Amino acid sequence: MNSEITNQGEAIQTLELYAVVSSNGRFQYISSNSFELIGYTSTDLIGRYIKDFIHNEDLFLIESYFYNEHHLYPCSIRFLMQNGRYLWLESNVDFIRSNIQKEGHDIILKMKALTPHSINDAATVEDQSNDVINEHNEWAILQDLPTPVFISRKGKLLFVNKAFQELLGARSSDQLIGKHTFDFIDESFHSVIKNRESRLHKGERVGIIEETWRRIDGREINVEIMASLTNVDGGQAEIVILNDISSRRNFQKILQKSRERYQRLIDNSIDTIAVIHKDQFVFMNESGIKLFDAECYPDLLGRNIYDYLHPNDHQTMKVTLKNIQDGVADVQVTNQSWLISNEKKVFTEMVCIPTTYFGEQAVQVILRDISYRKKTEELMLRSEKLSIAGQLAAGIAHEIRNPLTAIKGFLQIMHPDLEHHRQYLNIIFSELNRIEMILSELLVLAKPQETKFKKTNLITLLNDVAMLLETQGNMKNVAIVQNHDNQSLSINCDENHLKQLFINLYKNAIDAMPKGGKVSVLTKKSNHNVQIIVKDDGEGIPPSVLKRIGEPFLTTKEKGNGLGLMISYKIVENHNGSMLVDSQQGIGSTFTITLPFIE
Repeated sequence: MNSEITNQGEAIQTLELYAVVSSNGRFQYISSNSFELIGYTSTDLIGRYIKDFIHNEDLFLIESYFYNEHHLYPCSIRFLMQNGRYLWLESNVDFIRSNIQKEGHDIILKMKALTPHSINDAATVEDQSNDVINEHNEWAILQDLPTPVFISRKGKLLFVNKAFQELLGARSSDQLIGKHTFDFIDESFHSVIKNRESRLHKGERVGIIEETWRRIDGREINVEIMASLTNVDGGQAEIVILNDISSRRNFQKILQKSRERYQRLIDNSIDTIAVIHKDQFVFMNESGIKLFDAECYPDLLGRNIYDYLHPNDHQTMKVTLKNIQDGVADVQVTNQSWLISNEKKVFTEMVCIPTTYFGEQAVQVILRDISYRKKTEELMLRSEKLSIAGQLAAGIAHEIRNPLTAIKGFLQIMHPDLEHHRQYLNIIFSELNRIEMILSELLVLAKPQETKFKKTNLITLLNDVAMLLETQGNMKNVAIVQNHDNQSLSINCDENHLKQLFINLYKNAIDAMPKGGKVSVLTKKSNHNVQIIVKDDGEGIPPSVLKRIGEPFLTTKEKGNGLGLMISYKIVENHNGSMLVDSQQGIGSTFTITLPFIE
């Protein structure tokens, strides 16, 4: 047996080997240090059966992992190395359960090489036990030990100490002596214990195992067992040390339930949750399997993320993952697209947070499918562009009609003698320039004209607008009456846009009084703002229309297009101002514009 055991150097005694084994016994993952410890690369092992590498006499331990799930504490196994020799490994185990796997479970093995000293620990314990029992021929020293101890031959109890009696709830040793240990051990462990006894009597090391026992009162307890051989009356017997780990097992169950709840949250999440390690998917929940059109979990396990990621997003993804792993950012959110197949492209929003995978840095990602939202945004953008084009086309007539009306009116007045109406000619040229600007905006729709702000005298601007629409007002028997507290109120504005705003308001007020009336224009200072109040004596705006005021194409006029007020609101917004509307049917409407002014 010793010829099969390889004495490894100190360099490998600290190495820890991680492996994930599927429910059918195949390696799914092996850590990258496998070559240093056992001589195999991960490629050599992944996909192969673990039983092909375990010593025949230790196979029952591995099998018990899959069928009984009892060995949560380290046990020792012999692993066949690349050079054909066996290496003793101490193995811890944990279980992976997921709704993705409908049957069975995977196990995680954490293994490290045993030192020659630890391999001989059992023999040392045995020798010491022999000395105590054979040389002194008394068991009194065991009686007062605080640790539960019993001595048995082929399972029949020969001696129990006080701590063992208390552990099983026995009033005296008479309740235990002569009984078989199987009377107190859960039946699911019987076959494992028989195998351990057989190995123990052959002089092999059996290590530590967890078992479930039942007390005299029937209550279950979890114990940790370590056994060795001793001599009693000239024959071999087993000396067994127990450790009550019920509290630890209960805590493990609490942790397991917590993990299971967390696992259910992940499995049932509508978002894709995955773990990326070395640019590969090492975990994916069921939503992710559906997102990537995979048939089953193994189809995605180990796949490189860049096999699916759109090439345009490769560099951004690399930077994002590096920032998370280097600790530059704790959380990072990005958008990307994935090429699932030749016909399917998926857009996602990804949240990245740092995590670990078998002790190595990894990134946990949450992917939300935003393909539908992306398509909706594109449709909205397309619709908005069409709407803008339609609004602009409809607004051309609306915007050009005002200056053309003024031009027509002034030309009629100037017809007798142009020389005496030079002031009107200047206004005509100004309005012709506005027409030219509006047409230019149509031609450069893709490159909107930059707004140009400058210091402007508000009163002069309002007077120009009033003079511009005076003729139109006279034709409808409407007077424009202005009342300004201060004749030199200055504001920072785009003169053409603000002029367009007041033309819209004055003209609406005139149109609201088909039987004649008065448009009152009042300006007053308020704190650091100036208020311009435009009031008419018209019919007022119906409440159903008033609450929707400013929407495109909303109008009460027979020939209106509903663009004037929408444009007016936008102009006021661009000037960091506000516009309020108050209207009462049969009384009239009042528009209050508030703009910041310059001291």
